[in-house]
Amino acid sequence: MKIGLCGFPKVGKTSVFEAITGLVSDAHAHSTNIAAVPVPDQRLDRLFADFPKSRKVQAKIEYLDPYLHEPGPDDAIGPSLNAVKSTSVLALVVRGFENPNVPYVFQSIDMKHAVAVSVERMFEADTVVCERRLEKIDVMYRKAKSDDLVRERAVIVKCLDHLRGASPLSQIELHPEERAVIQGIGFLTAKPLMIVLNVDEKDASTERLDKIAAEFTPFAPRYATVVALCARLERELLELDAQDRAMFMQDAGLTSLAQERVIRASYEATGTICFFTIGDDEVRAWPLRAGTTAAKAAGTVHTDMERGFIRAEVISFDDYVKAGSMREVKAQKLNRLEGKDYVVADGDIIEFRFHV
Repeated sequence: MKIGLCGFPKVGKTSVFEAITGLVSDAHAHSTNIAAVPVPDQRLDRLFADFPKSRKVQAKIEYLDPYLHEPGPDDAIGPSLNAVKSTSVLALVVRGFENPNVPYVFQSIDMKHAVAVSVERMFEADTVVCERRLEKIDVMYRKAKSDDLVRERAVIVKCLDHLRGASPLSQIELHPEERAVIQGIGFLTAKPLMIVLNVDEKDASTERLDKIAAEFTPFAPRYATVVALCARLERELLELDAQDRAMFMQDAGLTSLAQERVIRASYEATGTICFFTIGDDEVRAWPLRAGTTAAKAAGTVHTDMERGFIRAEVISFDDYVKAGSMREVKAQKLNRLEGKDYVVADGDIIEFRFHV
């Protein structure tokens, strides 16, 4: 999963990046910040405890904070959106903090207005892409008629009509062959959207952050996931040692760090679950889109496993913990064999049987 941070200038995108990755960027480097963050998972830790000599491999999320070579006018969000087209998820950072020393593109701090304008720009950008692509297809068709161009044109027209109906392309119904046509275009509204509210330190307690996110959600696009944090405070927390950090968090009323909250929001926005593979050599968490079949899940481990899929031996994490060991799981017959169409559940422990 690759998440691109975007938003208007002076909203704290880089501060948010540092707060959720723990990395301190070089403001003078003039380069894009990229970091892969391991996903903490207590279930993986529990499984690893039974295989201490193995290698623990956590799922990872990659965050991208693009450096804008041509930032354009101060009120422009376009360059920021263009810079994250290659990512799989958009994290729209919205300013909710007051600071007279940091100029802002709007006259006042209005998160609802900022999100509305940002989403409008996303729709406009995708509409322009469709229109330009149609123009190019028409030119190419006049030079050399092609059934492929006819099919592509039909899909782009369908996308354009959908956008003009004020619906994001993430919610358009397309056949697999139609979706393949637009896969490499990088439409912004086709990506899952996470809204990150960067608020004041006075609102930094977990109770306040949850309340702010909950109250904002009805005003966000229905397909978006909302999370609130105070990037400035979170950056300071990461500079402390573990003991001081715990005391500071208690004083601030924080029960979890921004990194954990953003990861949860990332999984929610993308409909991501996790399954596990365990063994003497490796205990590993595998992120997976909810609704994925066992055969496709095998392909995330290795393409040969999907190609030669036979069966999946599945154990639910809860059953494993109740049994206490793999030996007891099998003694109590809590393991089961599933076919290629089995839909993987969050927390499944799977051993794939295959033959190539």
